[in-house]
Amino acid sequence: MSALRVEDRYRVVPLPRVQREAKKLLTSEQLAEGIGVAKQLRKYPDVPQLRIEPCGEAMELRLESKSVDRQGWLRAMFYVDERRKTIYIVDLFWKKTNRVSVADLHRINHRVRELKSLLSTGGHPWKSGE
Repeated sequence: MSALRVEDRYRVVPLPRVQREAKKLLTSEQLAEGIGVAKQLRKYPDVPQLRIEPCGEAMELRLESKSVDRQGWLRAMFYVDERRKTIYIVDLFWKKTNRVSVADLHRINHRVRELKSLLSTGGHPWKSGE
């Protein structure tokens, strides 16, 4: 694990499946803006400029910007691992309505449970063959 800067509290990393999904879902401009917003999570929970709310077993980050808002609402779901001082982005998706569906919630909770299970056994998300 790389050392955190003094002002950073967490490392922020997307799961491999989220990296693949982001490349398919977002334009290069949207991806760059999304990465910029995600980097702000390093200072979580002291990020009043971000719209963050609990969502099932994860936290919901509402990504909002000029390029992103043209297509609807982009949501990034993340899990905070306090022990490892790491925030894992577990899901990324577009919403046409400003509401997370029951199916979204089940998928998010499933991914968080899988991640917790993997981490509890000493596993690593990038070596899991996900």
